[in-house]
Amino acid sequence: MAVFEFPDDPPAEECARRLEDFFSMADSGELFSMEDGRAFRKMREGLREALEQLLMWQRPRLERLRGIAWPYEGLRERYGVLESAAEGEGDSLRALQARLFLGLLPFPRQWSWMLRLEASHGEEAEVRRFLEKEQAKILRKIRKKPQDRFKLRHLCQVIKPFHSPREKGILRIFSLPYLWIRRELLARLTSRYVLYVEPSMGVVWRHAWCRYFSELEDPCVLGVGSPEDLAFVESQPHLEGVSLAHSDYLEDLAPPARESSKEFDIVFNATYDEMDRKRHALLLKLMHHPLLSEARALFLGRGEESNVRAFRERVGREGLQDRVAVLANLKRKEVPSWLARCKMAVHLSVNENGCRSIYEFFRADLPCVASSCMAGTSPAIFNPRTGAAVPDEDLPEAIARVLSRFRDYEPRSWFVEHSGSANSSRKLNAFFKERFARWGYGWSEDVVALGSSGANRYVREEDYARFLPEFRWILSCFEESGPWPVPFSVE
Repeated sequence: MAVFEFPDDPPAEECARRLEDFFSMADSGELFSMEDGRAFRKMREGLREALEQLLMWQRPRLERLRGIAWPYEGLRERYGVLESAAEGEGDSLRALQARLFLGLLPFPRQWSWMLRLEASHGEEAEVRRFLEKEQAKILRKIRKKPQDRFKLRHLCQVIKPFHSPREKGILRIFSLPYLWIRRELLARLTSRYVLYVEPSMGVVWRHAWCRYFSELEDPCVLGVGSPEDLAFVESQPHLEGVSLAHSDYLEDLAPPARESSKEFDIVFNATYDEMDRKRHALLLKLMHHPLLSEARALFLGRGEESNVRAFRERVGREGLQDRVAVLANLKRKEVPSWLARCKMAVHLSVNENGCRSIYEFFRADLPCVASSCMAGTSPAIFNPRTGAAVPDEDLPEAIARVLSRFRDYEPRSWFVEHSGSANSSRKLNAFFKERFARWGYGWSEDVVALGSSGANRYVREEDYARFLPEFRWILSCFEESGPWPVPFSVE
């Protein structure tokens, strides 16, 4: 059997060496023998770039080199050395540099160190540049949105009402969470609500704006999908993680009509506007493998017409136009009928935060093969009933194996038992009920049923109507915390 080879990636090797050198210098004591602040700054810039590459784009290579957890483990093991230096000697060069390492790299307690840097060293050039870049990135994300007015129901959801200071409500923030990080806004909101925040995409250490959620009256709960992100969140003070995020609340639809004949072997559902992250090109490459040389694939996704056209042209250049169909911008309600024409699914993204498509596949009774290096999704959802998550080099064999016996899998049965709106809402309710008791709050009303899509993500329309007065109060909090880049409204 031919082996499917993935080329070595020299940048990943170089990035790993940068981390190894840093670990060695921290262990030997050589790190603080340097006396030039510029040398420290250059080292941190190189380390941050290396971590971005390894934990975002070079994940397949990192998985083979050291394992995905290796960078986090190395930083955790050196935390004590850096903390000791940071807490001693006042404002010495050694103490300042240690604080900068702790606040700018994904160490345990990184976000609390960043808050300290912001308060006491905000004019330090390196800190100022970080804050300016962060703010510019947030503004770009907001301004990229097509709306000239944000409706609150598109951003958040009251999932448990406010009763009194002794029984707070719960506010779910499921969109643009970085829009909410003004201290005065958060102070008002958390006088009534505990916050449940779902960050966009995984590799959560990159979302350092989450640090503002770690200084609230009550612990903020972050919904993150993967063990990698859960471990990082739980290493940050006053934050809690729960492995439930938007995709877990996929609506519980009726079982799909079972097609006796299948038009496509493989379905791949991912936006054409982020093909590098979703790795469309990798599936095309897999289609040339001898084990998959006769397979037919369906690509689904949303995207700008120019990107869809560019992908169709690539399919033609690779001579796959007779085996690959490309559909774009279907209505969500149209997707299940197309999934019913497929035997199995493949998902190759390097980065998610709980991938909706994978749960859609399971709901449609399609087993799925995914890349095990993917960030933001729990590997536990892949099992003998649902498919497999494997390293990139094992993808051809895994896909061929699942394809050869796709009817033996039970993905929909697993989905009905373990996931979907009803199951996940119940799990979240149990989580918060226990936390409220621990925090000393009463509990007389459960959370409402949650959904994963739609304008307000309420499963029952009457819930939104019931909470309209609370949305109006939340709107008043925004108005009093302005001005904002765009206006807000309830309707």
